[in-house]
Amino acid sequence: MRSDLDRAALLDLLHHRRSERYVRRVATAVDRHLFSSCFTQVEIEGLEKAKRRSEAGERLVFVPNHQSEYDWMMLQAYLTLHQIRAAVQAGDNLFIGPLDTFLRKCGAFMVVRDQRAFYARRWFPNLMLKALGIRPVIVTRDQYNSLYLDQLKRIFSSDGLHLMVFPSYETDEFTGAVKYGRSYSGHLNPLSPLVFLAVRNALRDLRMERASYVPINISYERVPEDLVFRSYRAGPRQGNFAKYIYDNYYAFIRVPITRRIRNQRSRVIIKFGDAIAADPRARAKEVARVVYEQLARMIRVYESTAVFASLDNRFRIPRTELEERVDRTVTAADEAGLDTSPLYRDGRRKSLDELLQRTAELFNYPHIPIIATKSYRTLEYDDREIFIHHPHLASYYGNTLSHLNAA
Repeated sequence: MRSDLDRAALLDLLHHRRSERYVRRVATAVDRHLFSSCFTQVEIEGLEKAKRRSEAGERLVFVPNHQSEYDWMMLQAYLTLHQIRAAVQAGDNLFIGPLDTFLRKCGAFMVVRDQRAFYARRWFPNLMLKALGIRPVIVTRDQYNSLYLDQLKRIFSSDGLHLMVFPSYETDEFTGAVKYGRSYSGHLNPLSPLVFLAVRNALRDLRMERASYVPINISYERVPEDLVFRSYRAGPRQGNFAKYIYDNYYAFIRVPITRRIRNQRSRVIIKFGDAIAADPRARAKEVARVVYEQLARMIRVYESTAVFASLDNRFRIPRTELEERVDRTVTAADEAGLDTSPLYRDGRRKSLDELLQRTAELFNYPHIPIIATKSYRTLEYDDREIFIHHPHLASYYGNTLSHLNAA
């Protein structure tokens, strides 16, 4: 950094511009219109405990799992509607067109994962100056690493906000490259200790003794944008403008409309876990492990989860074998203390037929006369066998419970 002024200017470039009036209006609108188009309901557990801690003056660091672009929006909406003010750590989603203004006003701030070029503070002048060939300000990952701590301290102190971070990451099995953000594989990904180290140092420097981590698990019966994950895993890791626009169009426009048309809205539950005291003496790796274990215990197992997790990544499986494997899967989930309530009715476990029927309802898209919608069949079954036509979807949801096998 060239000077303290340069450092302050760069922090301002990366920071949020949260507007209480704006984020509250957005929260009300998306809860009323967007979420209801994708989900039959959004079930929430444990939020009142977090609200009481916030009202008592405790600083909270929310740590969700990350399966969908809907994660941050749902969490920020319901936190806002419950008078909990938080900043949201974002990655490459910022400083791309007019959505930059929307995200920043909703409390999102940017982290630099590789290298970013800035031409202006606002998106439109940034676009114009870039087109004119003006020399940009370059922020590398190494430079940003020295800024991250200051960002967190500003959020906790002068902004007076809670923090929401998404520290999970995937490692490419072929290249070894690390990707932060949504899980394109369906696994409950490990959490980076570096994030917990930075949070610990920020709280320690500010001498904030009343602070806690709050794990949050969001369990989707079906992730809205899951059909694009296969191409994202196969494609290059670097984001680009076209991919970003399509991603948001698909997740927030196309999927809500088609789910309404096909009457295939799914279920989702947000579980706020028990608070974990932010001990300034705790090792970051240990904190990451404890948070991860609590996230794993809060998973809800839906009918499709049990079916897909029992397939063993096979294209076809005899019905009798699948029934035995489902029984073992559900038993393991119950013994691990997971939420298997969707698999039971009136105190009895649902039959395989009931599980398959619900899975087919949600993952098979029938052709609808008159309305131009594409049919899409993920699985079919008869009295003898189950056939999987799109194994990438089956493996994605089967991976939700992969940590049970690892244990």
